[in-house]
Amino acid sequence: MTYNELKNALIAAGVGSPDECGFEAKLLAERFGGIKAAELPFRRGEDMTCPALAEALARRIRREPLQYILGEWEFYGLGFKVTPACLIPRADTEITVSTAIKMLPVGARFADLGTGSGAIAVSVLKNRPDVTAVAVDISSAALEVARFNAAQHGTDGRIGFIHADMLADDFFDSLPHPLDAIISNPPYIPKSDLLPGAVQPELNFEPRGALDGGDDGLDFYRSLIPRAAETGVLTDGGFVLFEVGAGEACAVARMGADAGFSSEILCDLGGIERTVILFAALT
Repeated sequence: MTYNELKNALIAAGVGSPDECGFEAKLLAERFGGIKAAELPFRRGEDMTCPALAEALARRIRREPLQYILGEWEFYGLGFKVTPACLIPRADTEITVSTAIKMLPVGARFADLGTGSGAIAVSVLKNRPDVTAVAVDISSAALEVARFNAAQHGTDGRIGFIHADMLADDFFDSLPHPLDAIISNPPYIPKSDLLPGAVQPELNFEPRGALDGGDDGLDFYRSLIPRAAETGVLTDGGFVLFEVGAGEACAVARMGADAGFSSEILCDLGGIERTVILFAALT
């Protein structure tokens, strides 16, 4: 199988546009076909047939995400191990990370709730060597991936891991007190949007628990925001930084106001209101 045949097979399977399939074919050729990206223009007609490439192509044609097939993905300029135990890191989340990097005070301690691969926590720690973190997830398998990524990027000495359910009544008791910030990309897709046929096929391979935000997509915000205000988990003037789904920012900001937080809404690179900052009142 040549590069062009690989690309055309992806196009024929409806994986994406010709440009998208060309990009994916390049990554598959490099990983499984032994052709480096820089050499590809000169080796497009070379036969790369091997069992590993054939298996990778079959998985992609079944619409398994490319990131799981490769076993890694880049986020915020860093390479992260990814497995079906955790959500795939997306560029949408980078605005949340860059905001945290700018806002955290010197020597801050923060919690990353629903850490998954650890992409948020590790990216912040890598860019802020003065801060520490705790990373929380309900999935022990996801926490193992996060531990690997923290070690891979040399941040494992500044991060602790907690296996816990964010929706449990006593969840905030499991967190260290006080925290300068809580950062979270919680599940926020409405349940009806996850029905078969309602989403792109690749989403069906990602962990449902990392996607399903309840009937309106807001269950986790509804649970976390009042308790963040009531439990004294935040330092004086601390903040909560949430990623939200399209159209959810105002509702989350209103929940924050009801709990005594002031708020700010930030847009991602696509112009979508993606990050909500909730500021605890100064006492």
